[in-house]
Amino acid sequence: MVKYFRKIFSVSDLWVSSHEKLSDFYASSWQRGESPLPLLVVRLALCAAALAILVWAVTEAPNPYWLIFLTNWGLLLITAMTISGTIVSLCAVCKKIPEEGLPPWYVSMYWLLFNISVPIAVTITLLYWILLFDSSNYETRDSAFWLDMITHGFNSALVLAELLASRTPLRFAHVYQPLGLGLWYAAFTGIYYASGGTDGNGNPFIYGILSWANPGQTTALVAASTAGVLVVYTALWGLTLCRDKVTGSLIRTTSHDLPYTPPDTDMLSRIV
Repeated sequence: MVKYFRKIFSVSDLWVSSHEKLSDFYASSWQRGESPLPLLVVRLALCAAALAILVWAVTEAPNPYWLIFLTNWGLLLITAMTISGTIVSLCAVCKKIPEEGLPPWYVSMYWLLFNISVPIAVTITLLYWILLFDSSNYETRDSAFWLDMITHGFNSALVLAELLASRTPLRFAHVYQPLGLGLWYAAFTGIYYASGGTDGNGNPFIYGILSWANPGQTTALVAASTAGVLVVYTALWGLTLCRDKVTGSLIRTTSHDLPYTPPDTDMLSRIV
């Protein structure tokens, strides 16, 4: 049983250090062949969009509390993922990535950022619209309103575009990576509260619903959010399997033209 388990699962599967086809990190699912150019174009557009949103978010209301919010952690992760993905594609264009073997460090870095950024971005979007959105706060559709809509909606669109356009694998064994980031943020909020940290308005919390002054409620929210990350990751894992199944059977399948072989006349005569 142990030997069988080792055949289907290895310790290296837990990390981003092994994969059969390195072209999966720079070729698009929606193409035949393994040219890195189609996905490079997509990644350049995604990278430009992510950078534009990040610059807008930083310059809209600059303050020393910017880095305490999970939404902004997510923006930084998305930007880092799109930049690293673009670097991987550029390296593939320059023939810097081997066809097989261990992934170079920059491929592993992109894969790690992908594993974390995609489910965290979707989770941030869901948490915002379920728990935080209040239409009464947006009576005026100003730039702050549109920035909130983009950072809590378009963020998920960016990562889903990367997931659907690429062939990047999403292994279920990597679920601990976004979970680790989420739990680290929960620990950060506790440390921040214990050290007397406040939000920009002087409140002793980062988010009102995540106040450690009410430890029971906050602990329940952290547990529910952890379960939510698991559900989101499972759904994205299933979506990745569907992506590979559909594109593999409809687009990436190649037919082989075999030479015509005349019938065996001796065999036909024996049958007659």
